Amino acid sequence: MKIDTHTHTSGVSFCSEVSPQEFAERYREEGYGAVLLTNHYSRMYMFRYGETWDEQIKIYLNEYRKAKEAGDNAGIPVLLGAEVAISTPKSPYIEFLLYGADEEFFMSNPRLYDKSQAELYKICHDNGVLLFQSHPFRDEQGHFPQDPEFMDGTEINCHPYFLRHEDKVREFADKHNLMLVCGSDFHFAYQAGTAATLVPDSIGSSKQFADFLRGNPRPEIFIK
Repeated sequence: MKIDTHTHTSGVSFCSEVSPQEFAERYREEGYGAVLLTNHYSRMYMFRYGETWDEQIKIYLNEYRKAKEAGDNAGIPVLLGAEVAISTPKSPYIEFLLYGADEEFFMSNPRLYDKSQAELYKICHDNGVLLFQSHPFRDEQGHFPQDPEFMDGTEINCHPYFLRHEDKVREFADKHNLMLVCGSDFHFAYQAGTAATLVPDSIGSSKQFADFLRGNPRPEIFIK
């Protein structure tokens, strides 16, 4: 089945134009088997949700719950992920996708946006969560490949506003033995159906998706 591994909804990813309800409906219409919700998790975004950590994570996770409920009603599983933005020596704003986390992980590991790449990787590794660098060659926005020692994989990103750099992404992954996924970087309704990672029909949770990637580090992909 097709699963989109990089998506955003408007309740917390303010750059998205799609509500959780429309999000679920669009992916059902496109025939996807599941979708990973990877809303923005950055200092800039999270402090718009509230001044305290409790306020921030409550609003962040509540958006996932809304999307999950909409997915349940539409008959499509919505799985929990995140796109965490941190600062590194190579870039003041760099993003990583998290696969395999549950709500307890996010509640028990606060303020991931303040971690270094090595610290974030250790937290993920210790909790069975995979860390993938988002769009590693999107230099238009200051994104460059980060330290491969502290990541599990990277992505072929199919956002329509930016170059895909698929050959460079594959070369980077090959050189450093990294896993690969493919996602749309969904912000607008028309992006549903444009990109996917292909997985078994049995995948029904973010943890199962992460476990699948560990055994299948280079799954088949779909790009429209």
